[in-house]
Amino acid sequence: MKHKITTNLSHPRKHHARVRNYRPGASPGSLEALPAAGSGTTPMPLACISLLRYGKNGVIEEQRGLAAHDCRAPAASAADVIWLHLQGLPAPEQLQALSAVFGLHPLALEDVFHRETRSKIEAYEAQQFVVLNYLHQDQTGKFNTGLVSIFLGKNYLISINDGPGDLFEPVRRRIRNTGKPCEHGADYLLYALADVIVDSGFSLLEELGDQIEALENEILDNPGHEARNKIHCIKRELVQVRRIWWPQREVIAALMRDDGHFLSDITRLYMRDCYDHCVIVIDFVETYREMASNLLDTYLSAVSQRMNDVMKALTIIATIFLPLMFLTGLYGMNFDTESPWNLPELHWRFGYFYVLSVMAVVVIGMLIYFRRKRWL
Repeated sequence: MKHKITTNLSHPRKHHARVRNYRPGASPGSLEALPAAGSGTTPMPLACISLLRYGKNGVIEEQRGLAAHDCRAPAASAADVIWLHLQGLPAPEQLQALSAVFGLHPLALEDVFHRETRSKIEAYEAQQFVVLNYLHQDQTGKFNTGLVSIFLGKNYLISINDGPGDLFEPVRRRIRNTGKPCEHGADYLLYALADVIVDSGFSLLEELGDQIEALENEILDNPGHEARNKIHCIKRELVQVRRIWWPQREVIAALMRDDGHFLSDITRLYMRDCYDHCVIVIDFVETYREMASNLLDTYLSAVSQRMNDVMKALTIIATIFLPLMFLTGLYGMNFDTESPWNLPELHWRFGYFYVLSVMAVVVIGMLIYFRRKRWL
């Protein structure tokens, strides 16, 4: 079974992001985009809209598959909280319908439609707009960026998640079980969603930590080209994680310092805990980045040590054969065998075995000497 990093290396080094290009010259707040090549006039798929209305006693109403024009804004004096969630990237007509009902600002809708990739927070007159990013892995183990846009009103919240899967199902279960979100307003629901996004980073970092430890053992055992490529792949993933979480921390800090217009004192207190988790995630990211850099140094040291071992073995072999070559060259000289000044060993009956014995003694003696010198 291939390792996830090995699987990633088989794919081109491209980060595909569904970013809709701005049309040059479009007015601010425009929901127009450049058509994709070869797309023709194919209509955009609609996002799935779900409604969850709850109060202090639990869930009051829950629906799925709503049309955007069927959504209704709650009354200003209503005590219940309405949570509208859009799963998938919404089409312009859905955003325009929601804007007509809830009075969403056009600039915020533009950020949602064009998939603003950086976490941010904007305060408008009627609602607060928050953009949070998170990372998720596909089946091949590749990291992809998901984006959640949140509109927070007085007693309603609209969340838009363009990533795959339902990230906020644990929050729904807590509401169905009449948990803590039912005791507070829509601002606490914003905290609950932000907490889910922040805590999702721990599982990914745990996976990265396991990959780094496995890669360290692989480098020490077999520092090949594949290990080097895996190091660069992990460093690329850590850069992506860092780019996601650093702005996220600033957004959570801004929510924690809210002046009380959108968030209550209790919710801001919980936001401090969410901020602490975000700081812990960033600390892990920085630690793993340093470990990845150390892995590259370890790889270079292992390759250098391996080269030194090879050179050491070749040098020892050449050194051992040097006296042997001298002996064979000495006895291989072609002189007159009848001359009394020639090599006397040429006339010995066992001269050949004598020379072989001398060679064996020389080799064994040199090996013992190298061993005592700790060269072997």
